[in-house]
Amino acid sequence: MKTKSILAAALLIAASAASASAQTVYSVNAVGFVNVVFPPGFTLASNPLEGATNTVAVLFSSVPNGTSVFKFDSALGQYTGTTFLFGNWGNPSFSLVPGEGFFFKNPGSTTITNTFVGNVKQGALTTSLSSGFTLVGSQVPQAGLVSTDLGLPIANAESVFKFDAATQQYTGATFLFGNWGGAGEPSVGVGEGFFVKKNAAASWNRTFSVNQ
Repeated sequence: MKTKSILAAALLIAASAASASAQTVYSVNAVGFVNVVFPPGFTLASNPLEGATNTVAVLFSSVPNGTSVFKFDSALGQYTGTTFLFGNWGNPSFSLVPGEGFFFKNPGSTTITNTFVGNVKQGALTTSLSSGFTLVGSQVPQAGLVSTDLGLPIANAESVFKFDAATQQYTGATFLFGNWGGAGEPSVGVGEGFFVKKNAAASWNRTFSVNQ
């Protein structure tokens, strides 16, 4: 499976056991960091690494007053969120795990760069997709075409919507009769979130390894 653009910044590989040949690794743990940029306004993002604690208090420990984070609850059809005020998050245990997409609201006039640190998830990975809209992101730090490279399951008349932080507007594409409409199959960057609109509930399954 392709692993192009696996990390935006760096990837540190720690092998737990290896043979006499330097090319053979029996087990591997990949730890790294990814810088994600948040310009003023809303950005649709995702957490690309598995941290020891995937909560806003840890992932965004130092942000401007008034910063907010929102997730979309597919079952309720509404957003849930938390805001950073006077040095504390309203809900510090609000979780942002790999595979979940979220909106980040930068209330200031300057761009924020946040560094995510953690393990690259490997093995069999599953992200649940609801009927209707689901806000998701890749569970691994990999950029590419949503279906061709990242394995997102797409059926006829299903859509993907991205959010343009520069224009603060959505862009989308629908898969019809074997082809993507509009500008073609959407491509997402490392740490980018997006909406998937499905006709029926499904699972986004893939098997990932940093060695492939």
